[in-house]
Amino acid sequence: MEEVMQSNSYFIIPLSLAYLSICGIWFLLNKHHRSWEIESIETPNRPWLDLMLGLVACIGIMGVGQLYSAGYLIPRTGSFFINKSLIWPLNNVLIFSPLFMLLFVRNHSSKTIFISKEGLLLKLGFGCIASLVGTIIFIGVRGEWNRFSEILLHAVELETLSNFPAIFFENVALAFLFVRLKWAVGIKWAIGIPSFLFALAHVPGSIAEGDPTTHIMTFFFLTGGLTTIILYTAYRSRDIIWLGVVHYIMDVAIKAF
Repeated sequence: MEEVMQSNSYFIIPLSLAYLSICGIWFLLNKHHRSWEIESIETPNRPWLDLMLGLVACIGIMGVGQLYSAGYLIPRTGSFFINKSLIWPLNNVLIFSPLFMLLFVRNHSSKTIFISKEGLLLKLGFGCIASLVGTIIFIGVRGEWNRFSEILLHAVELETLSNFPAIFFENVALAFLFVRLKWAVGIKWAIGIPSFLFALAHVPGSIAEGDPTTHIMTFFFLTGGLTTIILYTAYRSRDIIWLGVVHYIMDVAIKAF
């Protein structure tokens, strides 16, 4: 049990420090030099309807995902290059298509999913720099300095890059639900509810592993607090392009794929 606790701490603490530093850098930059134009998003006349439709769209995403798992979307070919560079990204577009269909039907702009072409190069550049800082902090705290070049090389490999659309669309879906939740219940609940649910989702696994109550509560507050800060940063920056880059590189650093 002690080894499991040390292993969990060896992961969550460096990861938390990395993401906290990344968010802190954005706030510091935005305080002294406006990062990019922070666009306002107008609340629609029927926010609860949009929230309910948003939840239906998310159910649709899960349903299409099940179709993919069952092999009913675009089938793989015998070519590794085509599968990774074309088939897998296209299947991701299909999986998340209910979300984009709802945006079209409700005539909502891309701003309602925190995407804007304004300052695109700046956002991409900042995302890359913030990712490097986060990676250095993560591997530095873990004493894995020798992994830095390995992470960068792995991040630009075709097999790894093919996962970027899935990661980015996950961020799109989160921003999509967050904005509609904010419309319906306000910013505090829009941040608090997902953070609480994300932290709570880790509790059953910790209980099953026999972790002590103090350990479970510590990690509950750590994961919940970290999620709160990331969501608040996303809300303040009104952008998931730079966060998508960060999410991708950090996933490479933690060996998510």
